[in-house]
Amino acid sequence: MLLKTGFGTIGFAALDSTQLPAYTYRSSRYDARVGPIWFVMHGAERNAQRYLRAAAPIAERYAALAVAIEFSKENYPTSGDYTLGVIERGRVGEFAFSEGRWRDPDQYLYGEVERVFDAVRRSLSGCQAGYYLFGHSAGAQFVHRLITFEPNPRVLGAVAANAGWYTLPTWGNGTRFAIPYALRGSPLTMRDLEHVLAAPLVVLLGSEDTATPAVDNLLRGTPEAMAQGANRFERGKRYFTMGQASARAHNLQLGWRLAEAPGAAHQMTEVIASAGFLLFDSSEQPCRAESSVGATSLSFARILVDPPRGKRGDANNDGVRDAAADEYVELVNTGPKPACLAGWTLHDATNRRRHLFPLGHALAPGKRLMIFGGGIPMGEFAGAEVQWASSARGLSLTNRGDVVTLRDSAGRVVRRVSWGDCGGVACASEHRS
Repeated sequence: MLLKTGFGTIGFAALDSTQLPAYTYRSSRYDARVGPIWFVMHGAERNAQRYLRAAAPIAERYAALAVAIEFSKENYPTSGDYTLGVIERGRVGEFAFSEGRWRDPDQYLYGEVERVFDAVRRSLSGCQAGYYLFGHSAGAQFVHRLITFEPNPRVLGAVAANAGWYTLPTWGNGTRFAIPYALRGSPLTMRDLEHVLAAPLVVLLGSEDTATPAVDNLLRGTPEAMAQGANRFERGKRYFTMGQASARAHNLQLGWRLAEAPGAAHQMTEVIASAGFLLFDSSEQPCRAESSVGATSLSFARILVDPPRGKRGDANNDGVRDAAADEYVELVNTGPKPACLAGWTLHDATNRRRHLFPLGHALAPGKRLMIFGGGIPMGEFAGAEVQWASSARGLSLTNRGDVVTLRDSAGRVVRRVSWGDCGGVACASEHRS
């Protein structure tokens, strides 16, 4: 197995002999001996390569190796086949264990992550003690159930973002507390619960992930799921508070954290950068989102609309000149106080949101922040902080004329700048709040 710098693909045989691909991104500064190994779990669309591409800039920033295993619909047809890999046949239910359909723990599907971790570490001749995890939507279901069911997982840090529903860490009466919605009917014991609650898990929730099953056909609407909340945001909070309650009731340590990504809806690209901060900058709490009050010192420093041709146009230093990925917007904090931009947004002339600022550090006085259209930013950028557009279409700056608007977490306009001709009408003049 050769894990080259940059993007790669490895194939491996699962425990049941199913051939699976794993897509990788190895950062340019990766230390094979001790560098972090980070598993990125895809959602219900099984789009592992898209997840890996979104993870690559984060892996580059934190000198990590990102791995996205693809559990395809061809091999794992239903959502339960992917996210509830604890039974041999049929559906997971209250009587699956008593009926003898429960797998031995060393045969859980979650164990494939453990086995790939071992294989990757061997290929690197590394000595990593464990691995990191991120999953969004169905991937978040996989992540929190890996922590729940996998015996002694070597997880150093995990983020479960915007899961559709959860296996609650409790036993209780009624169908809403039966497996797979909670632990009744599973083989787990109180000793297992102690390890589950102590896990280094962050429940990450987009504050705008509030669609209900009535309008989102991917969100489970069974009575048991609805008992956890009307939407993903409510269900995630319910899962976390249930963990708190179980820890208090049984006098157990709780290693979980709850984090909210302000402004984020059900888009993986709107939460994955926040997950990177929570995993790899975990010694520090993210700054608290602010309104525009007190942040009037933020200004546009530079905007690159049309990257020059050739090497000079490779503004993000990833080795490729790309007209869209190498665009950037640069902000500067000219004031005396740090400014927290979490939940702030950048918009274009059509008022489409092109970037949602993730959780992270406040922008210090005198510091600059560059937001690239895409690619994998590499290098120091003269000490500037670096982000990349959360929109699938990047910044999409129009050469002939456009408007860039910076809005605070409440949607108020903080700065606006324009150039050229915006489709035959005058572009907006610069606005200062």
